[in-house]
Amino acid sequence: MRKALLLGWVLLLPAGLPADSILHEETSAPPEVADAIENLVLEWADRFNRGDWVSIHDSWDPDEEAPYYLGEERDRWVMGKEGLHSYFNPPAFVRSLMESVNIVPYRLRVRQVSDSIVIATWDNRLDIKVRTRPAINDDYRVNAVFRKKPEGWMFIHYAELAWSAITYMEHLYRKSVSPGFPEDAMPFDRNWRRADEESTPN
Repeated sequence: MRKALLLGWVLLLPAGLPADSILHEETSAPPEVADAIENLVLEWADRFNRGDWVSIHDSWDPDEEAPYYLGEERDRWVMGKEGLHSYFNPPAFVRSLMESVNIVPYRLRVRQVSDSIVIATWDNRLDIKVRTRPAINDDYRVNAVFRKKPEGWMFIHYAELAWSAITYMEHLYRKSVSPGFPEDAMPFDRNWRRADEESTPN
């Protein structure tokens, strides 16, 4: 499963990033901790892509009394155990609207702040198709906090951070630049003169 996710990551994400890991060079956590969080983030994305929301809920610390979750589509935080359980157990008609989801995480940064707490940030590339609607794409940032448990690292906080409208429009303009531009473009002559300067007096 890890290999399949990394292959998707290589095919979809910006060039210049290492092909064998989604960890960013700014990661400061010990390698064994960073690797564990990387595996958890990749598995989290795979569960979303399969629509396995029950196991997504199970990746949260059951002993955390005040878990916080913020999806990009929401205008308010999901807070507390009951709110989290309700969010990850939506009515059947809500699940029936979904046709396909593909989340690919990348640029993961992991920092260990204590023996039992880790914070991480990363980016997600999302392709999603809902019934009766065309497929859409989105890129957004993620911030999460994990707690070490006997069974491994588990979520206690998760937030998807949308860009502002201006920043996102600029990002879309950059993404739509033709391949090979400006490297393969015709050289631009900066030594131009105004037309009236090029005419010679009689």
